[in-house]
Amino acid sequence: MCTGLLCFRRARISTSLSAARLDAPYAPFAGETYPRSIVSTAPNSAKGADLADRLRSILARKRLTLSRLSQVSAERFGRSSPYFLPHTLYRELRLGTFTPSLYQVFALSQISGYRLSDWLLVLGCDLENIPRLQVLLPSKRTVLVDSSLADPGASISWFRNRGRGDSVPPVAPLAHLLEATPPRALRSLSHISDRGFVYANIGRQDALAFPDLIPGSIVRVNPRFSNNGISRANGATARIFLIEHQKGLCCCRLRTLENGAIVPIGTSLSYAQVELEVPREARVLGLVDLEIRPMLQMEEPVVPNELAKHWTPQRLATPKGFGPLLRSSRTKVDLSLREVSDMSRKITSLLGDDRYGVSPSSLSDYELMNAPPRHFQKAITLCALYGLQFHVFLKAIGITLAESGAEPIPQPFVHSLSNADSVEDLDNNESPTLSGFLEQLLERCQEVPFFLRDSVGSLSRLENASVQDVFWIGGKYDVLHPCLANGLLALVNRRDRRPVHFTSKPPWQQPVYVILMRGGTYLCASCGVENGSLVIHPYSQQFRRSERLRYHHDAEIIGRIVTVARKLI
Repeated sequence: MCTGLLCFRRARISTSLSAARLDAPYAPFAGETYPRSIVSTAPNSAKGADLADRLRSILARKRLTLSRLSQVSAERFGRSSPYFLPHTLYRELRLGTFTPSLYQVFALSQISGYRLSDWLLVLGCDLENIPRLQVLLPSKRTVLVDSSLADPGASISWFRNRGRGDSVPPVAPLAHLLEATPPRALRSLSHISDRGFVYANIGRQDALAFPDLIPGSIVRVNPRFSNNGISRANGATARIFLIEHQKGLCCCRLRTLENGAIVPIGTSLSYAQVELEVPREARVLGLVDLEIRPMLQMEEPVVPNELAKHWTPQRLATPKGFGPLLRSSRTKVDLSLREVSDMSRKITSLLGDDRYGVSPSSLSDYELMNAPPRHFQKAITLCALYGLQFHVFLKAIGITLAESGAEPIPQPFVHSLSNADSVEDLDNNESPTLSGFLEQLLERCQEVPFFLRDSVGSLSRLENASVQDVFWIGGKYDVLHPCLANGLLALVNRRDRRPVHFTSKPPWQQPVYVILMRGGTYLCASCGVENGSLVIHPYSQQFRRSERLRYHHDAEIIGRIVTVARKLI
């Protein structure tokens, strides 16, 4: 999120989906209900007829007829090829029971010159559902979040400095510092996005860096780190790295041995210390430099038996072929075929389309027979649950994304199927005006993860969060809670104004509140009410006495912090 907390987009997925959090990911599905997306692509003849007319209109802009399209696909790929587009495509779409395969959509893209992602959106499938689901769905193991799928034509809320020359307080409502400007096209903000960072969702069994990182945190990883950041003298690093080995991904501190091997080091929990040879048995993917931390989950981490006991490392190999890729990816996220199937049915409920569901037998066939799914909806499900990058999935089934079309389909044809507001082309050659506070914030953030703009609800459990709920916490002040150290932005639930302090819980489980002091300044701290007084409980590295304030006279609770974006280096 970081400044992505600012970008509350007109979502194609309903806010109820983004606010949902599936806290029991492997419970039996029977009887469960989940909010549905606005984008429901369940087959029906009315929608199929509209889709056929839309397809005809899009092809007409390229002076293509379906007959010509079918002829070109036959010449280019062959009639027996899965890429072949039949001349009866309009009729089959009108029946409402037919969906083109990924191969056929690729052929549409290549022949027409329009982007593959836009064609999928016309057909009712939003690729941005992949990162949304990767953030929304809890995972046993850490998974990569595909940050490359943001629509460059999407309309993005943007801001400018509210005042000039004024000093910025250490803690302040963001609405006091910034004001909204007309929305912009995402492509016009490319200079503050897509800078090569990698993102991951921390799994509940990845607790090597706990409590510095907690299950459900979204972390940003810099793959361009200096090797000097890894200690060479048998000492554990102070910094946290994302590494990959045969059992999956994990975020941890490292100890480097004299022979060059690395040992992942657990901060507070009992993981087995295993020596890993780099790069044969492990890869260091990058340095974790930022965390987006949900403050409401407070899920207890779990050390799985297979990682608590000593295990023998094996060679880290790249799977060749679609089936081996799926099998390897499923093993690394520690899911059985039935667990994947159960999770896929939750996705069908969220997205309102049964075609996103995958049965255990189909999953087995994909792995053993090396055959990709017929419906592209199932590709979205597999990428979301396995932490697969979409372009890697395409490559595994023989599709090279670079060979597809690159031109965007005109917005009215793309977005009306999703019931989204029409998106005006806001792209221009001007850079957004950056000065003062906004410039400093963007400089500290380095990159804005716009792909998280629809995931604010799932990370905060606030369905209708706005800039009014965001606080700047990045100034220099005495930080009273460890999760606020190096903080940038905090999302606050202003309806939760009843302070609670748990005497038996550790700091990482304590609620943190934004407090308005009588002098007009703000304070972030854990606190509770005792005998009518508001007692501030400091959890800081330096000793500081608890402070008692007259509740509703010296201090007021603004709300509870539900999400924090903070730098780690």
